[in-house]
Amino acid sequence: MASCAVDGGCASDYIAIAISAVCFILLLLRLILPFAIHKIPLPKRSSFWIPVIQIFASFNLLLSIVMSVNFLKFEKRHWWQSCYAWAVWIEAPLGFGLLLSCRISQAFQLYYIFVKRCLPPIRSYIFLPLILLPWIAGAALMHVKKPLNDRCHMGTQWIIPVVSLHAIYVAILVGFTGAIRHIEFRFDELRDLWQGILVSASSIGVWVAAYILNEIHDDISWLQVVSRFALLVTASILVLSFFSISSSQPLLSQISLRKREPLAFETMGQALGIPNSGLLLPREPAPVIDPNEPLDKLLMNKRFRQSFMSFADRGECAFL
Repeated sequence: MASCAVDGGCASDYIAIAISAVCFILLLLRLILPFAIHKIPLPKRSSFWIPVIQIFASFNLLLSIVMSVNFLKFEKRHWWQSCYAWAVWIEAPLGFGLLLSCRISQAFQLYYIFVKRCLPPIRSYIFLPLILLPWIAGAALMHVKKPLNDRCHMGTQWIIPVVSLHAIYVAILVGFTGAIRHIEFRFDELRDLWQGILVSASSIGVWVAAYILNEIHDDISWLQVVSRFALLVTASILVLSFFSISSSQPLLSQISLRKREPLAFETMGQALGIPNSGLLLPREPAPVIDPNEPLDKLLMNKRFRQSFMSFADRGECAFL
């Protein structure tokens, strides 16, 4: 136990890596299947590149944990194997920080569309790098100060600011989501968002606890093995739950996974509204849409809701 706790390669380490690999495969399937099965056209603008960036950040987070927390037994001979490459740059600004920033960017858009009822004042491709700057600055500071030891662990004085930065971004995400809690969505967007946040917050809580134990108590062998196992497994659950939130994917992709009304008719009479009896029945008049109604009431109209989601998937909002 003492040997593999320091050098890596314990049985629990390989189990954690296997769980992480399965979660990432499920993550990729969650992204690809709606488009492959239902032949949905690829979304444009932020509806496409934000989910792709989330996949990239999720991969970076999981791989950086494996490389920096001694899961595998190997000698660090090259510069790209250093602690500062994986534990600082890839795990923070390109991993967890980028993942949280993507989620905050999406919640920011929902807040302005559904609460402020206007387009966000900052485009996503500008807003995302801006909220990522604190992570980049923190990584640069750690790279200069060199607080990590040969096992990629930092001192106690660095734990508090690092954990505080994680907590601040989680609080921002919960805050934006709480601001739109009163909107009644017919397509369960908010409910799915809250479910994902609750699962993610629980995972982050366990992840932070395992992170602190792994960083501080590096002299206790069994605690190192248990904490790094929990670190990787909870991170795997975190990235999967984050992407499973419906707002991580285009709204039309979510609807395509649910039961749709049949568009084909068996006979020409059914298409024209003529039943088998031969009597022509009048069609129900289309409901009149009052643009002055609140947005949550407008979304109760099926035709309006479908048009709205079509615009939202293209990054547009014609009526705002």
